[in-house]
Amino acid sequence: MRFNGGMSSDASASSDETIDHASEPDAVSPDDGTSGQMVENLDSTAEELADSGQQRGTLRDVADSLGISSTVALRALRGAEEVKPQMVTRVHEAAERLHFPLEELSEEEDHRGVVAVLVNTMRNTWISDLVRAIRIELSATGRTAVVVPTRRRMPEYPVAADTDAIESLVQLGVDGFLMISDLADMDSVLTAIADRPLVGIGCSKEFVGRFDTVRIDDEVGQGLLVDHLVGLGHREIAHIGGVGAAVARERADAFRAAMERHGLGEHARVEPGDFTEQVGQTAGSMLLRGSKVPTAVTCANDVTAVGLLSAAREAGISVPEELAVAGYGNTSLASSGISQTTSVDPNSDRLGALAAQFLVERVSGLDTPARDVAVAPSIVVRRSSSAGPRPESTKRKRISVD
Repeated sequence: MRFNGGMSSDASASSDETIDHASEPDAVSPDDGTSGQMVENLDSTAEELADSGQQRGTLRDVADSLGISSTVALRALRGAEEVKPQMVTRVHEAAERLHFPLEELSEEEDHRGVVAVLVNTMRNTWISDLVRAIRIELSATGRTAVVVPTRRRMPEYPVAADTDAIESLVQLGVDGFLMISDLADMDSVLTAIADRPLVGIGCSKEFVGRFDTVRIDDEVGQGLLVDHLVGLGHREIAHIGGVGAAVARERADAFRAAMERHGLGEHARVEPGDFTEQVGQTAGSMLLRGSKVPTAVTCANDVTAVGLLSAAREAGISVPEELAVAGYGNTSLASSGISQTTSVDPNSDRLGALAAQFLVERVSGLDTPARDVAVAPSIVVRRSSSAGPRPESTKRKRISVD
């Protein structure tokens, strides 16, 4: 249920980051009388772009407005023979209506350059969702992307970025950089990047105005989670997060603000935790074995939520009957049959596509003040939060370990 509101061997190993060129007969041959709905979708997309101050649509916007995949939209724009003329016409009309930069469109065999995607880690499955969207959007301009982990693993650099790798990428002549989430030691990173364009994806508000940023609207995201849980009757709601990165602190602040909005500020407890499963499990144990146990917990991301689920299992607490759990990111971890975790969907396709377009525009010479777009997420409700709090008379007594 959904409610609206190269350089590394790891980089090229995932098959879900490639563009699927399989045939899509329904999308390629729309002769079912749905043109009226397509026009309505197109108008709605154009209005959303205008409301958010965006002058150009992405390939993803063009595709979504017509109910087709980005791959089919790109093949139509390139005039592929297997795409019927009617679809080619509709895609071109949609591209013009949404001001998609057709002048940047390349032929399939045209290779213009490489973009480096800088990440802290390859362990977060959210990154693969973003990289796939980035690669599809870049492919329209004949570019490709390599994913580069930047965190140093040597003891003398516990939280430093691998600026040597970034400087090597500059020397190799990459077109520019996309940064997923905040990197460690950003001043050194910016120095290493030199004059190459940089766009941040899913980063904190701290970088707004320094370079182009495409962020998740965490105020909306945390608000959706709290609204959902309060609607089920939960009042004792906690949050695991707030440490390890500025984004974590911003999400914790957004959680507190959402609780205040419901008049539950005094019940808003934040248990310190970062974005890792181990810390999520430790923080979860602290919450669940204390004298005052919450009935629902939101987490900084889906990985943290998995750690909390482990802590609940060890404590003998059933989910969702005794504890509602929610994550953030809507990754494969959340949607797996084992966890079935409610999560905020950050609209990764939109984040990746828009960031890629921003970078291409900078590479092409756009010289304007740094732009910032906060993409509105949605909530996907799953089993982990499908129940409200138990009545007091049926709750088991917990043993305090304080």
